[in-house]
Amino acid sequence: MYIRPIPLRMRQNPEDDLGQVLRSVAKGDRAAFRFLYEQAGPTLFGICSRILRDRNAAEDAFQEAMLRIWQKSYLYDPAKGGAMNWMVTVVRRVALDRLPARRTGPVSLTDASVAALVEALSNQAPRDPALAPDLRRCLGLLEQNYRQSVLLAYYYGLSYEELAEHSAVPVGTIKTWIHRAVEKLQLCLSQ
Repeated sequence: MYIRPIPLRMRQNPEDDLGQVLRSVAKGDRAAFRFLYEQAGPTLFGICSRILRDRNAAEDAFQEAMLRIWQKSYLYDPAKGGAMNWMVTVVRRVALDRLPARRTGPVSLTDASVAALVEALSNQAPRDPALAPDLRRCLGLLEQNYRQSVLLAYYYGLSYEELAEHSAVPVGTIKTWIHRAVEKLQLCLSQ
């Protein structure tokens, strides 16, 4: 028999509670799934929206991701991480698979392709067209590995692991490069 848990905001450790609810979902408990949907749904839908930037596409991806969470919840292992992190991974994979211009092969970013990419990015964001020259200038100031990592991560959606494999460096190095690149871009664009 399933006893509806106390709402997550009233408990000491919401992540443990989500893990418990996810384990109930794995047993086919529909009430637990409804609770999970209510508690985690807004955050997970927000991820779909940010990745896809189209409400209809985000809604479709969110529904598919929730279905996968229902079907694959038995794969959740609390020893490997939190329940929310597991669900975010599922949602992110579904959303990234739905990106329209997903890369089809290896990506090479020469200076010319970086300039073309900056142009494409500035055309997609007409809110501030004056930003394009500054963005181009700031990207040009970055070291090659920083520039390539940040563009591959934010534009092409490569994960840290994919970037590490692409660049033949450890994942920690990729994280450092992206972190430093973002810091340098923010500093440059604020001047």
